[in-house]
Amino acid sequence: MLGWSGSCLLFSPGTFAGTDPPTGSRTRLTPTTLYRSSIQLGLALFRNLQVEQGQAVIPDSGDALESAIAEHLRSLRPDLTVARSRTAASFAQYSHLDAFPAFRRTHTGASTALARVTRAIEEVSDDRDRRRLMRTLSVLNKQLSDEAAVVRQLKREMPEESLLKIAISVAIPDSHGSSELAIALSSKWTLRTDRAQDCVSQGGKLVAHRRGQMPHYAVVTIEPRPSMLRILGDGSGSIDCVYHLDLPALKRAIREESEHRSAPGNWSPRVTR
Repeated sequence: MLGWSGSCLLFSPGTFAGTDPPTGSRTRLTPTTLYRSSIQLGLALFRNLQVEQGQAVIPDSGDALESAIAEHLRSLRPDLTVARSRTAASFAQYSHLDAFPAFRRTHTGASTALARVTRAIEEVSDDRDRRRLMRTLSVLNKQLSDEAAVVRQLKREMPEESLLKIAISVAIPDSHGSSELAIALSSKWTLRTDRAQDCVSQGGKLVAHRRGQMPHYAVVTIEPRPSMLRILGDGSGSIDCVYHLDLPALKRAIREESEHRSAPGNWSPRVTR
């Protein structure tokens, strides 16, 4: 569906140097036993993509990747709506997820209206009519007070489902209502364990909360480490598939790097399934 070749997106091998887990900021890590293998594999992948070491770094490679994916999909299907960073609730299958948050934002209660009615009753000149209306208002006020207490409890205790924004969405336009989400893509330049788990979690929530057709949900990445890619293929069914920007190049990189090992056949990236 996506159809990139390794020559379409070129980035500096410096972006594979590592990502600091607590903050998520990119940083060049001193090669250690933990990181050396992944750095070498990343460099090997870039060589197979014909990206020379030392090539200038694109400032935000992740944003550039998302933009390239969106433009590519628009060129393939101009009849569909391709967008970036939209909430699931903006689509027909998930619009119900915004029902209570919208109620929470807009509900004001009846106190202002009751105050106006009270002032109007107080201006009634006939004592008998005024007392009768006040008794009716008192009953109504009690009922509305009970309902307001329930609303306050709902606002306080009702959980709100947290869904990450959809990095790239492809929707079927509908002139009479919300568009239908056909494809949802999570775009990850590289992965960490938490990023990979975010992808799995997002897919699971899209499955669980839909009302209607389930969109095709996939992850697009150029992650070089099979151990990270394996997290996405955990068998849960949350992710339909993973689109790697150049899987043949990654396979070549793994094969080449394994030849430098004392036991090529046992090197972790080569045996990860």
